[in-house]
Amino acid sequence: MYIFSDLDRTIIYSNKFLDTDVKYQNIEKHEGRDISYISLKTIKYIKKLQDIGMFIPTTTRTTEQFNRINFNQYGINFSWVITTNGGCILNNNKVLESWNEEVEKIKKNSCDLEIMLKDFEKYVDLPGVLKFGIASELFFYIVVDYSIFDIQCLNAYIKQLKEQKWDMYTSGRKIYFLPKGISKENAIKHLCEKLNINEHIAIGDSTMDYNMVKNADYGYVLKHGDMLTENDDLFVSKSEGMNGTEFILKSIIENYQAVNI
Repeated sequence: MYIFSDLDRTIIYSNKFLDTDVKYQNIEKHEGRDISYISLKTIKYIKKLQDIGMFIPTTTRTTEQFNRINFNQYGINFSWVITTNGGCILNNNKVLESWNEEVEKIKKNSCDLEIMLKDFEKYVDLPGVLKFGIASELFFYIVVDYSIFDIQCLNAYIKQLKEQKWDMYTSGRKIYFLPKGISKENAIKHLCEKLNINEHIAIGDSTMDYNMVKNADYGYVLKHGDMLTENDDLFVSKSEGMNGTEFILKSIIENYQAVNI
């Protein structure tokens, strides 16, 4: 059993999304601050899933950002990890070269990052833009305050994206701009072919995860997320937050056990 799972607001939670009725522990520190947490039951369930299958974190975080998450302190290690929204696949902390070669082809087939950034300069200081960031010299994003920011201000730039072979995604307060083809689902497809995986599970919460979850054999969605699930054959958690995470992981384990009695 192979489980590809998003991390932020799917497995781990920041201070803004903590559940007071769930027992949790800190799992990430940054610049001296505790910034992310994981429930104790989630730790137990991931260990169980690692015993009966393979749990593969699949995150929009860069590799550097992923490495801040201290799963090791809870005895959890991952042989495979997908970071940078599918831009990087790691096997025991080493870059998978076969996928890296595909990423380089995607970059060459898309407009150069430097050109995209140059064209975007006039939008960085728009009212409501709180932060601008570049991820691993591969894609870029902004964090916005939607009470101030008007996304229609980007219409002209959005129209350029298709001919430049770039995509735009919104996820909560973040708006991402990526070369077309850099995605979680494409990285998963490549890894499934490499490992001869015929069937897999995917878990996510945001629109960034939609295709990853939709293309899986069994897709699981957190109730609190912004993923569109109308008319989709996806399993949605009954609860939000950490309770929802625990519910999904427990359901996957129970389904596996029911089939493999």
